[in-house]
Amino acid sequence: MNRKERLTIFNTNLREIVKERREGSFAIFNASHDKFVQFAGDKEMGLVCDIPLTELSEDEERRLLALEEFATQKGAVDANTEEQISYQASYEKEDVNKAAELTERIFIQVFKLPVNYSIVAELKL
Repeated sequence: MNRKERLTIFNTNLREIVKERREGSFAIFNASHDKFVQFAGDKEMGLVCDIPLTELSEDEERRLLALEEFATQKGAVDANTEEQISYQASYEKEDVNKAAELTERIFIQVFKLPVNYSIVAELKL
């Protein structure tokens, strides 16, 4: 699968999320290497990219924090322990293309997947 094909899949699925008014809509992009990027959102809040800490090695976490979108963002916190459980980056509903590009950069720069990696999208509206 090439970059253009993946960006089309990312864009198509993320646009579906921001068309909906329903809370709880999400997309998960699964790479063939057991890595994923997930987004939640709706028409009102836009998009939130959420990367669980449990899915990151130390090197991947360092590379993720090197991305501008995550360098200054606070992630989700466990309500009971108050420990951070994920990193998050937010986008307005008009910024679907930026969110799609971020997804591609996470797979290539953070997870270090080959340039021809494949993805499968799971969409819940």
